[in-house]
Amino acid sequence: MERYKILKELGHGSCGHVYKARDTRTFEIVAVKRLKRKFCFWEEYTNLREVKALRKMNHPNIIKLGEVVKENNELFLIFEYMDCNLYQLIKEKEKPFSEEEIRCLMKQVLQGLSHVHKKGFFHRDLKPENLLVSNDVLKIADFGLAREVSSMPPYTQYVSTRWYRAPEVLLQSACYTPAVDMWAIGAILAELFTLTPIFPGESEIDQLYKIYCILGMPDSTCFTIGANNSRLLDFVRHEVVPPMKLSDIIPNASMEAIDLITQLLSWDPSRRPDADQSLQHPFFHVTFFLSLFYYT
Repeated sequence: MERYKILKELGHGSCGHVYKARDTRTFEIVAVKRLKRKFCFWEEYTNLREVKALRKMNHPNIIKLGEVVKENNELFLIFEYMDCNLYQLIKEKEKPFSEEEIRCLMKQVLQGLSHVHKKGFFHRDLKPENLLVSNDVLKIADFGLAREVSSMPPYTQYVSTRWYRAPEVLLQSACYTPAVDMWAIGAILAELFTLTPIFPGESEIDQLYKIYCILGMPDSTCFTIGANNSRLLDFVRHEVVPPMKLSDIIPNASMEAIDLITQLLSWDPSRRPDADQSLQHPFFHVTFFLSLFYYT
């Protein structure tokens, strides 16, 4: 690791610390992730989900893993450096993003996510902090919770930061699909318009309640098999809530944007469009339809 000169700490989480560093040979600025877990054997790192996932991916909207360094039973992942994350952009924003800016950002997220899903993985931890940005280029990062689609359930219940967690995960379903990523996309898309999370739950049960207060009660066919649906039914016994209009919550969003958010934030995972279907939604083709209308 003497090849890399640490410049400053960028952040830390449950898995480790991330630093900005300089490669002393090439003078390139990189990001170094030092994992908290100790590794006694080199073979152990090959089973890491993050390494396993990133080694299979090569896409302009997915962060690039340069190399893996093991030193004194510590593991360091060397990534390309990005200026900031989407959370920081949202936090620093004084006025809402334009719809064209949102379209550009979300198109890149979906293109990267489409590649992830086609490679047989789902991310499971999509949130603004894990979407990195440099010069208007966005890349999906932090694959520490990624799972292979072909892996067998039961899956881990604690997936994604609470505000972006799909209801089937909150309902403790042991079996879920890449549709959990699409729910997170819907929550992030809504947040880009409002600059605040759409479901800011203070606990798992409060998270479910906030979803219920906006989307209303799902019909019985939406309940996930094997999920703890009693958590949701407890709300209904005490308070029947009609769904709110997303256009009232997100007044600065176009009809196309509202429609896409509505589809992505569906109680029923099977009704959420996948990444490729989302990219075909009119929200991403508004300019084309407007010009077509103008010239006819």
